[in-house]
Amino acid sequence: MRAISPLVATAILLVATVAGGIILYNYLMETLSSPGEYIALSPISAKIVDLGTGTIYVNVKVVAVGTSATTIDKIVILPENIEITDINETIKPGETKSITLSKNGVTLTNTEHYIIIYYEGQATEPIEAELLS
Repeated sequence: MRAISPLVATAILLVATVAGGIILYNYLMETLSSPGEYIALSPISAKIVDLGTGTIYVNVKVVAVGTSATTIDKIVILPENIEITDINETIKPGETKSITLSKNGVTLTNTEHYIIIYYEGQATEPIEAELLS
């Protein structure tokens, strides 16, 4: 039976180890040297004021926990799927902002409401809104 010489086998293992180390080093250095920017909003509280006149007022308090500024595009009130659009509120990283909006021609039917905030193609998890009458 013939096999490769121990010297050749050692050389092959050494080359494979060095090549794997170089690939791993380049991958880690590329990943760690350029931290990606991300955008994230975290809702703190939500309130809906319904005076029974067909107009509701919505107040949301959010904090931007990402690394770059973001703009709120719309807010959706569930379960009625009421959309409030054209908000254009910009929030800087680390900033906490309270936003009050109004919507006309709306009748709320349920007592439990949830609000989803849409921003930069993303959305927050639904947060329960306190209903004030």
